[in-house]
Amino acid sequence: MALRIKGLQMKIGGPAGQALRLVANAGFEMALLGLLLLTAAAVIWQDQILLRTTRFTPANTGTHSHLVFSDSDTDGHTVVRETGPLAWTCDLRAGNAYPYCGYELFFDRNRGVHGLDLTHIRSLAITVMYRGQATSLRVFLKNFDPHYSRATDDDTPKYLGVEADTTPGKAQRIAFVPEDFRVIDWWLRKYRLAPQFGRPQFDNITSMIIETGSEAPLGPHVFQIRQIEMKTAIMSEAQWYSLLLGLWIMMIVVYLGYRFGNLRRALRERRTLEALALREAQEAARHDHLTKILNRRGVTERFAELRKDRRTTAMTVVLIDIDHFKALNDSHGHDYGDQVLTEVAGVIGRNVRAADLVARWGGEEFVVVCAGIDRRGAQRVSEKIRECIEGHDFGACGRITASFGIHWSNAPEAELPQMVALADVALYAAKAGGRNCVRLHRPAMKAA
Repeated sequence: MALRIKGLQMKIGGPAGQALRLVANAGFEMALLGLLLLTAAAVIWQDQILLRTTRFTPANTGTHSHLVFSDSDTDGHTVVRETGPLAWTCDLRAGNAYPYCGYELFFDRNRGVHGLDLTHIRSLAITVMYRGQATSLRVFLKNFDPHYSRATDDDTPKYLGVEADTTPGKAQRIAFVPEDFRVIDWWLRKYRLAPQFGRPQFDNITSMIIETGSEAPLGPHVFQIRQIEMKTAIMSEAQWYSLLLGLWIMMIVVYLGYRFGNLRRALRERRTLEALALREAQEAARHDHLTKILNRRGVTERFAELRKDRRTTAMTVVLIDIDHFKALNDSHGHDYGDQVLTEVAGVIGRNVRAADLVARWGGEEFVVVCAGIDRRGAQRVSEKIRECIEGHDFGACGRITASFGIHWSNAPEAELPQMVALADVALYAAKAGGRNCVRLHRPAMKAA
């Protein structure tokens, strides 16, 4: 039983199980460290991770729809001429209160209603070479929304505008952020939309307009756009940090689940080990510490179990006493005497049935309990054990013998102490008869 328990302990909580738990813990801690490093990297290099750059240049806008325009559409006299991709020149002339000219680049190549989703735009930069006397230029983004826009009317997309200073005669890079753009006043007054539609929108930018500034003087103006650069994120910063937070929450939930599972397993293992330890302690309390066979308590409990299962079966108790054991202890020492007791217990155990009970009753006395045999069967078993003890080689002490007392009963109410007491009467008779013999209890026998 002890070996079986120890084996189970090795399986459940031994070095192998501890090693597996250490590996699992180390793996989880490494994953936690990895997530921490990834989080730090995601914060530090979020722009490199999230940002996507779109560039429009004269080389790649040849197939895009575009147009040049001026105040001639509103009874002005300005003359405008396209000089190449993203390049135009115009001559602002009197005739309109606010003369202007410009260039419109469509992001939907078919000048339709499906533009660029710039909801998460971070920056817009225009590299332009301007020649003229104007001190500023205007940039418009047109956002198409079916709630207020019509494909047949170029003015219905929402105008988002910003004005920036220019440096004539020198290529300059003008950069904007989304907060720089506002909805143009004339557009708001013209369409009088609900408040929620009066705010800037970047979800469907169908075109960009670059035109002369609000105070551009009359005369020639030359524009050459070298590059339009848009930096957009695949998600907003709030969404990015929410994603990181969600990953940490998920990790915490996984960790708590992992810890809870470990605690449950540890509790089950502890309960199993406690139950096994209790069973081992109970078994140890039922066995003799020297010979490892049942002791008086153990055989008494097992006898009660046999009685419960076999109320009508005959029971036999054989009481065995080693002859002259005190003299053996005196001449060879108690250690040798303990060795003899252990070997006698082994001889008895090897010569009874598997269902029979063998116990050390006390000192040099042993008890054998046999269920389901008659008087003659009990005598045969006893004679066999006696002969085996007499023939066993015990070493330095030479020949050892034992005396046997037998009590047989088929009374259902018979208890072990009473049967042992009667077997002891028969044992006294065996001792008085010269020892190394077997006696069956008879009513006429008297106790010592």
